[in-house]
This record gives sequence, structure tokens and C-alpha cells, in this order.
Amino acid sequence: MHGVPSDYYGPRKAELLVRFLRKFVAPDVTILNSDSAIREFVEEAGTHFPIFIGFGLNETVMSNLAIKYKKKAWFSVASDFSEDVMVQYDFDKIPTLVSIHPIYNDHTISYGPFEEEFCGGIHNTKSSTFGCAR
Repeated sequence: MHGVPSDYYGPRKAELLVRFLRKFVAPDVTILNSDSAIREFVEEAGTHFPIFIGFGLNETVMSNLAIKYKKKAWFSVASDFSEDVMVQYDFDKIPTLVSIHPIYNDHTISYGPFEEEFCGGIHNTKSSTFGCAR
């Protein structure tokens, strides 16, 4: 990794290997500057990993979380989005963290303000997709 040899413990099947590598080479946090960028990000992320979108959230705050959990979820921050996006993701204040788990067709909304370390962990269960606590 980064020029240093390391053992590979990832998946071996072709489809899973491609998914793993896409996730591995992706930026820690993707910056989304429009409604279409948000839509494309969610579509391209697929259904295998949870998705965190910080609406009006400071990139640095999201980056701290993304570095810790990069292999387990997709992370992004969005700005310049319309009220239609707010309706689609069911929030009415900013900053907001929307966490989506496509496999379970579930999403959670957390309202800010957020501190530097605002999420204690990511819980990946059917009943509680994400366990963010401020």
C-alpha cells in the first residue's frame, strides 16, 4: 500500500475483487456540488456498502470519519443542492448527516452541529443501520 508491500486479505472472486478495488481507490470523501452529482454518487456507490452524505457539513469533520471507516462505507459532503433533495432525503435543517443502507432500504437522519468526533461507530444491523451519536 502506497509503495510498501502488504498482504492482501480481500475477496478473491472477480466481482467482489472489483468492488473492493473500486472502494479502495476512491477518495476518502467525495465532494458533491449539485443534485445530479448526489444522484450519481448514490447510484455509483451501489448497494453493498452504507452511504453517508453530509449536507452542509464541514469536509474535515466527515474526513475524520471516512479515514476510520473507508473500507466499510462511502462518504461524501454535499453543497449547492436544491429543496427537492431535502425532500427526497427527508430533512429540513442544515447541517445534516444522512446515512443510507441500500440493502435494507433504510436511512437515518442526524442533525448538527457536529463536533470533530461525532460518530462513535458504524453499526451495521437491520434494526439500526448506523449508530451515530453526537
